Amino acid sequence: MPLIETKDKKTAGGSSTRIQDAAVHRFHTWNSTFRQFVRYCLVGGVNTLIDVLMLNVLLWRFPTNNVQVLVIYNSIAYSSGAVSSFFLNKYWTFGRKQRTTGREVVRFAITLFLEILYSNGLVWLAGKALQPLIANATLWGNASKLVAVAVGAVISYTCMRFWTFASGSQDRPKKEENLHQPVIGSTTILASSVTEHAHHPVENERH
Repeated sequence: MPLIETKDKKTAGGSSTRIQDAAVHRFHTWNSTFRQFVRYCLVGGVNTLIDVLMLNVLLWRFPTNNVQVLVIYNSIAYSSGAVSSFFLNKYWTFGRKQRTTGREVVRFAITLFLEILYSNGLVWLAGKALQPLIANATLWGNASKLVAVAVGAVISYTCMRFWTFASGSQDRPKKEENLHQPVIGSTTILASSVTEHAHHPVENERH
């Protein structure tokens, strides 16, 4: 009986430790994702500054109240911050230290194309909605742009985090190592149990 109680305590203690480890792992994962998103927002702030600056130059030089023309201006302005966005997000936000690969460039180009499409769609919708309310062309263009930036930031982060700079094979060795650790632990416990049971018949024969 004391032996059974000891084993039960060990099993309960092991389960509690695994639960605590899982909770700590989840906390670190969410914390890392949050800090990564903050860095992404800072990079996005720099890119947005370039974007909005270019848009205002175009609105200042060629004023317009036409939504279609505003969409063209937005495409030019959005593309102007693309290069800095790629390198800052790669090396700082997502911490990829390897040399830029062709796959990343292609994925970034596709992501940028999709971003321009949805940004233009958001600018068009915001421009249509705000046009009756704002008469000034520059103010109207900037207000439409800010609405598009706010919604687009979340979409852009999701695309880069889970596709353009997805970890892929870099995380596989760590995952495999973590998967093997419980197996090794279980094997050790099983071996100990077999050894204990092997000694019991010998003790019973002596009694």
